[in-house]
Amino acid sequence: MQKIYSGKQLDLLYAQAVQVDKLSARDHIERAAVAFERELLRHYALGGRSIYIFAGAGRCGAYALSIAQLLARKGYAVFAYLFYRGGKLTPECEAVREQLSTDSLRLEDIFTDFAPPRITKGDLIIDGLFGADLQTPLSAGYLSLVDFLNATEASIVSIEIPSGLFAEDNSGNTLEHVIRAERTIAFDSPKLAFFFRENDPYVGAWSCLPLGISPQAQHDIDTAYYYVQDAALSLSLQKRPRFSIELPREKILFLTRKRGHTGKTLLTARAAFRAGCSEVHAFVPAEEALSLSVALPELTVSAPDDLYPLVDSLNTYKTVVVGDGFGTDDEAFQLFEQLMASCQSRPFLIESDGLALLSRDLKLLKKLPSNSILIATHKELGDMAGYFRSDRERLERALELASNCGVYIILRGTYSAVCTPTGAVFFDTTGNTGLQTDGAANVLTGVIAGLLGQGYLSITASVLGVHLVGLSAELYAGRYSERSLTATSLVELLGEAYHQLEAN
Repeated sequence: MQKIYSGKQLDLLYAQAVQVDKLSARDHIERAAVAFERELLRHYALGGRSIYIFAGAGRCGAYALSIAQLLARKGYAVFAYLFYRGGKLTPECEAVREQLSTDSLRLEDIFTDFAPPRITKGDLIIDGLFGADLQTPLSAGYLSLVDFLNATEASIVSIEIPSGLFAEDNSGNTLEHVIRAERTIAFDSPKLAFFFRENDPYVGAWSCLPLGISPQAQHDIDTAYYYVQDAALSLSLQKRPRFSIELPREKILFLTRKRGHTGKTLLTARAAFRAGCSEVHAFVPAEEALSLSVALPELTVSAPDDLYPLVDSLNTYKTVVVGDGFGTDDEAFQLFEQLMASCQSRPFLIESDGLALLSRDLKLLKKLPSNSILIATHKELGDMAGYFRSDRERLERALELASNCGVYIILRGTYSAVCTPTGAVFFDTTGNTGLQTDGAANVLTGVIAGLLGQGYLSITASVLGVHLVGLSAELYAGRYSERSLTATSLVELLGEAYHQLEAN
């Protein structure tokens, strides 16, 4: 997993890189310039357009100056502006400034007054004014500078983070005076602010480029936030011993009380099988049992007249899924209470109707078996945890709930987040807008249940399940289009998603 560092922790990271990797600040800045140019050329044609680079007095400004010189040496029309803060530069920025060659680079040092250039729609702006260490809203002349840059019709690419945006919590920030970047290119660690919906108008599309800082240099820097990557998850995949076919099979249970949910039950069960679970059971209404058995012969289907007797057998299942189709009526509520009271040794998987029942009586949250998993949308979490004004506040509420109740909470969204009882958060950026399709949530539930059924821990099942479904969506979009993605397509591509992880 890639650690997500705060602005203050980045200084510690770079100090560790010097000590452990012998990577000097100058070498790191030069690596950043090369990596930035390569990423920039992936998205923009630079020939025939003017490039305006605005550099601040800190490390971000040093990146900007180094990028300016690199682009100028390659023949691009580069105009650079270096803004001194109180007439001074940081040592990193000063070192780069002293080594700049102005033969090909047009550079203007700004101490007080600044006459803005005439920037046209076809030009490109590179923003390197402020980095991730910014702690207070912009003021004085920087307000008018940011407003000027935002008013141009040119594309803006920010280095590290859009100037004016805080790296973590922007609840106390003045967002109308933040650079509105079309794209943000960060180094070594994405910023926590990238993952919140309210910051999207400023961050735009983003990428994070590793610059070769070793795991050893990062080892002793603790963080609560992680960015999920394929390589780390490939190590979490269980090995299947040659003679495992002879071992007893574990099983999972889906509970569906309401009529008309055959299709959704079919989706979740198929997803559980494709995730690798060997035995899946489903309790459904009697009139739907036959059609479900015919549609999925591998599924063990039961249609009891009364679900209450199953309470005594819950501990024979690795997990019990209470979700879409369970119901939210009084009878469902009473059954839900009995299920939790009788089973404290197995994690439950709760979503949809199950979350609605928890919202009806929040005291039930304390009765959930430890290590249970809740999969919640924005609205569903709001119903349980109360109104929140931003994604940042939403995350804090989910973490508080996870800690207090000893459960895992998956916040579904563009960037899904797995919140753990220990306070750690795992952000996943896989997937696309095709996951809006009806039934995608059922597939996610089925995959996570299937992983629990194989003995994966709740944390691993949550993170791996979210990632597998996201990869399936990306594989489909790469082959066809995310616009035509269906939940059934997600299930069919789970095997290829596994294969991609196994190849790492």
